[in-house]
Amino acid sequence: MKYIKNNISKLAIICVAFLSSCDYDSTNQDPTRPGGENVELVAIVPAMQTQTHRNIGAVLGRYAGIITQQWEGVDAQQLQYTTYVIGENDTNNPWDFGLYTGSMRDAADIIERATNLEAPNTRGLAKIYMAINLGLATNAWGDVPYSEAFQGEDNLSPKYDDQEELYGVLQTLLSEAITDLNAEDPAGIQGDLVGGSNEQWISAAHGLKARFYIQQTIVNPNAAQMALDELDMATSSNTDQLDFFFENTQNGGHPLALFGFQRPNTMVIGDYFSNLMMGDPRMPLYMNESAGGTFRYFDANDPNLFWSKLDSPSPVISYAEVKFIEAEALERTGGDGTEAMEEAILANMSYLGVTTANANAYLSSIGSASIETIITEKYKALYGQSPMQIWNGYRRTGFPSITPNPDGENGNNPSGIIPRRLLYPISERQSNPDAYEAAIQAQGGHLLDDDIWVFPSN
Repeated sequence: MKYIKNNISKLAIICVAFLSSCDYDSTNQDPTRPGGENVELVAIVPAMQTQTHRNIGAVLGRYAGIITQQWEGVDAQQLQYTTYVIGENDTNNPWDFGLYTGSMRDAADIIERATNLEAPNTRGLAKIYMAINLGLATNAWGDVPYSEAFQGEDNLSPKYDDQEELYGVLQTLLSEAITDLNAEDPAGIQGDLVGGSNEQWISAAHGLKARFYIQQTIVNPNAAQMALDELDMATSSNTDQLDFFFENTQNGGHPLALFGFQRPNTMVIGDYFSNLMMGDPRMPLYMNESAGGTFRYFDANDPNLFWSKLDSPSPVISYAEVKFIEAEALERTGGDGTEAMEEAILANMSYLGVTTANANAYLSSIGSASIETIITEKYKALYGQSPMQIWNGYRRTGFPSITPNPDGENGNNPSGIIPRRLLYPISERQSNPDAYEAAIQAQGGHLLDDDIWVFPSN
């Protein structure tokens, strides 16, 4: 792991443009990033945000989407991933360049600088983004470095923190972010590409707190109620939702669109997902059918494909996700989640541009809420915007009822089940071996069919 701080200074616009073009998918070059003592916060914040939203939708997102059968590979590496051949070399780049020398390092840097500069609002934003990225990391790998991860040359072999403790860290980060964003700060939030108000970021932080609570329903009997307690203060409409918009260019575009341009004809919509979406008014907004009968997630000539355009958005947390969390939490605490589930579906369809008449007609076909119905509808609604949350929902509930790939048994997935986690990257085995081995021993393994603490097998 490359924890040493990069002290190369660049103009902010050059750094952000270069970073936006890097999907860290087929290159091992560490993106040039803002650094140095004299670089202002306004130069680092855009890099942190851009890489974070790329992390959500790029390599980790594709792994999660292929594992949950929203996509499937038809050529090249994607074909291997579809049969769960995802090894330690495949996880190097998202771990190293996406997270630990990318957006997480930027977030840690901003938190330190903003503290020194007495800029609490910007520090609060960085804590939200640190939580988002740490959430991605621990969802994928379980125990991961955090408390010792950003000490530079003072500690090149950071320990892996226990996942149960990391879930406490996530809540602390978000609570501190809310406090920071409520603080008086004449400079306000500096460098924010999303352009949200303090109130919108506070609402998003409450929504993220609810997300991380609902993920703990198997291991914490109070998790659903704790999620509900946050939702009264969370994002309350599509208008209130915060979106990051990618550039309408082949350098800085949305990861799905870039992958469609750069790796054409290697990944398509999965059969399970296309069959599930039949009759759903969102289907033509997610996919179109090729002459050969497969369904494509990307077509440069189809402007209706909402999530695979260069300038597609990336929600910080969508209002629809907030309402799905509410629906599930109500069901788990003895209430009726039907109304919240319907509001979630309507919010998602409205956001995508589905007409009210078509949305209402769809609602009339789904019946009342149950955990299975809520998670299956969430699987449909979060397509394209948050693949990791879809995989999280499956690992936690067993829904939707997908079946393992019949060719999914291999050395990294000896039981052949739908993967429960990712392998730690080879860079960790080579450069941080003691901490790496300790983490594997603490969790009872790190193969694809090994559980992580928060998602024990159902």
